[in-house]
Amino acid sequence: MGSGSRPNNADDKMIAAIERGDQGEFQDRKAPKNTDMKLIKEKEARSAKSMGKTERLKALRLAAEKEGKAK
Repeated sequence: MGSGSRPNNADDKMIAAIERGDQGEFQDRKAPKNTDMKLIKEKEARSAKSMGKTERLKALRLAAEKEGKAK
């Protein structure tokens, strides 16, 4: 690094922080992307299940409204 140059990526920033001696304060702004496929599939399944419940409840509500109007 030359004089006045600023670190422009996480690795350079970490190295600069270590050189300054304040490595405890260094935090990468972008957390690593979660690539745990099992966790992603579980979240999708939970989401689909809750959407199914919502659709069934909506259908029940609409049927009750129609029945109420018919009386």
